Amino acid sequence: MSKEIWVYAENNQGEVAGVAAELLAKAQELADQMGGYRVAAVITGNENKAAKDLGALGAEKVYSLQHAELADYRCDVYAQSISSLVKEYQPDYFFFGATAIGSELAPTVAGLLKTGLAAHCVDLRFNGERLNCMVPAFGGKVVSEIYIPHARPVMASVRPGILDAGHAKAREAEVIAVDTSYLDGVVSGEEFLGFEENELAANNIETAEVIVSAGRGAASDLAWESINQIADKLGASIAYTRSFMDTGRVPDETSMIGTSGKSVRPNLLINAGISGASQYVCGIGKSKIVISIDKNPRAAVFGYSDYGVVADVDKILPALSDKL
Repeated sequence: MSKEIWVYAENNQGEVAGVAAELLAKAQELADQMGGYRVAAVITGNENKAAKDLGALGAEKVYSLQHAELADYRCDVYAQSISSLVKEYQPDYFFFGATAIGSELAPTVAGLLKTGLAAHCVDLRFNGERLNCMVPAFGGKVVSEIYIPHARPVMASVRPGILDAGHAKAREAEVIAVDTSYLDGVVSGEEFLGFEENELAANNIETAEVIVSAGRGAASDLAWESINQIADKLGASIAYTRSFMDTGRVPDETSMIGTSGKSVRPNLLINAGISGASQYVCGIGKSKIVISIDKNPRAAVFGYSDYGVVADVDKILPALSDKL
């Protein structure tokens, strides 16, 4: 084993994804606790800019996998190249972001390596003897401690927006250009057809400073129109609960908060028509100021709020929009 903690540094056109910074900060914290471990990042693609940025995020070493076949994401080719790298250098730990790509790539790599993967973790904790991967269960009502006793590397995927990226120590990273000539003429079961920007990409709730979030209680035409007006006036992103998504007003889970959605940490979160089920509130714990509007005075969401408005959202939201 190489006594290294690896992080997969997912990147988009050369820009390192935010979750990679969070994972590097956590890896650095764990390395300090375990003693003798180095923090390394693995980056794929054909962009070199991101490799240079990773030292500033805490990586002591960067394994750079650059090849024309890695220019566009294909799970089978990426997994093949990453698993080959792991077999060569044998790290003890390997962390991925539980993003759309990471949630597919991490278990594929783990399968090729015949090791264990703790998926969609909310924290990684070293108890002095072993690494425990903290995973919510039963709708967020309990958090399970999962550990992998024998197989290596220990692998985990961590939900974006959960960890703190602010305390990573910048370093001068050693960049290792990995020989990827074995990918020349590789046969893939996938064909990359093209890339289309997600229309909702600008509504990134994981990095938003202000969020207006809709629940099933705000599914009326009037409430939904007012939420869009308020978000526009505040420069806010729009999020929602799973029950709101089920109404058909939004196309997918892209901006859903909760156990099976995303975790957020805005400066201001406005909840509209949200009861406060545990599946939802587990994703808003790091929000700074929370304002909740619901007509039920006993709604659980008020227990997680700094300010509460007991009222019909169809009356309050249009008035708030007018006031803004």
